[in-house]
Amino acid sequence: MTQLDPKKLLIIGGGPCGLITLRNCLHRGTFTKVQLVERQNDIGGVWYQNNVSDHRPCWSTPAYPGLTGNVIPEFLSFSEYPFPAPPREHQPFPTLAETNAYLKDFTRPFFENGHIRLSFEVIGVEELEVGGWMVRMKDWNQGGIVLEETWDAVVITTVWFDNPYFPDIPGLQELQQQQPSKVQHAMNWTGPHADYEEKRVLVIGNANSANEIAAQLAPIVQTPIYRSTRRISVFPSLPDTRIQDIGPISRYSSTNDKITAHVQDGTIIEDVDIVIFGTGYYPHVPYLRVLHPDLNPDHTGARTLVSLTSRTITPTRIPSLHNQILYAHNPTLAFIGAPTSFIPFTLSDLTSTWLALTWSGLIPIPTTPDERLAYERERIHTLEKQRSETDNPSDLINFHFLGRYEMGYAREIRGDVVRARPGLGEVLARWDDDQDERRFVMYAKKMESLYVSAGVERPIPKDADAM
Repeated sequence: MTQLDPKKLLIIGGGPCGLITLRNCLHRGTFTKVQLVERQNDIGGVWYQNNVSDHRPCWSTPAYPGLTGNVIPEFLSFSEYPFPAPPREHQPFPTLAETNAYLKDFTRPFFENGHIRLSFEVIGVEELEVGGWMVRMKDWNQGGIVLEETWDAVVITTVWFDNPYFPDIPGLQELQQQQPSKVQHAMNWTGPHADYEEKRVLVIGNANSANEIAAQLAPIVQTPIYRSTRRISVFPSLPDTRIQDIGPISRYSSTNDKITAHVQDGTIIEDVDIVIFGTGYYPHVPYLRVLHPDLNPDHTGARTLVSLTSRTITPTRIPSLHNQILYAHNPTLAFIGAPTSFIPFTLSDLTSTWLALTWSGLIPIPTTPDERLAYERERIHTLEKQRSETDNPSDLINFHFLGRYEMGYAREIRGDVVRARPGLGEVLARWDDDQDERRFVMYAKKMESLYVSAGVERPIPKDADAM
């Protein structure tokens, strides 16, 4: 088995995944230096909306005014640091401001001890032949001066939310080129403002972002607002007569500055002013380059640097990961936040603890790259089986969304952790059936909170009178 012992670690990204990785590496690992860099001028990641105007650049995030989460405080709590209960009866889901405040409170001691650098934009991470990683970054506190640093190991937590996904639909690419302001993505949503008033709007998708955008726009746009869906959503949303659900779009066209959407069932939606895509993101780290894996033991020449990720990898994923965390060909590169979860704070706490212990030599990993690639091979096989069981595979059937396999995955990771550090079994989430039941009932709680927030009485189920 391979043992790892890097001493100097760099964590890229100051969102929840990066912050909990920083804490766990500092408190649960055995490293001499741990630093986190974040390109924005504050921490928070997708739970941060930049409203500060100064000389430093800022980047879009999925955060928007009025955002309320879909996860109860239990599953937003990092181990040994509980999330405060929101001060609202019947609405237990924290707001953007409350979640950001929790992350800032959690992070405060790491700022004070100099473990976080803000406004440092990573523009390149390259694997070195001699070992370690060369990291290039722009220091926007000094006007964007480029720095180069060498680190023993690197953790990347910026996997998803810079990469908005648009479906490959005929006519869409032409619309994006000809009328870019009319084709928008939830990543850039900033709320229902005057630019949308009296416009005819089509929203694509019916997950959290798409449903929230449609609900916020319904009072100000032309009605109905159209919402294109492919299947019944598992994400709660209030019924609204101003929102008309239609099927998948098969083609887009435009005439006289207006968009026409052709629905698969033959319906044609004309005179659309704006199409907003709530279609999620894809995993990609464009600044990362690794040495081409050398599968020929007689190879003596220098290996070339190649991109590890791309938009076109099939199935869509960060490739060559052991346990969805470690890069199989060089396990001094890690990713936290690659698996998508309904309780991402909890899962990232667990996986980053596993990483800290693994890099500290307390959890052994397979010896060879081929053995470390066994997880990926098995996961792809499972994915193929899932897709073969349905004639309408959801986007939720993908490599990084574990779905019904998440519990088994987490229990295995947790087992490694507890064997290495038994005391952590008392502080980490248990990933047992009781926890899973509390996670499952969040959806009913969310629907109830939506009715309460809207001041609307929830209808009584039809079979209730028979009770």
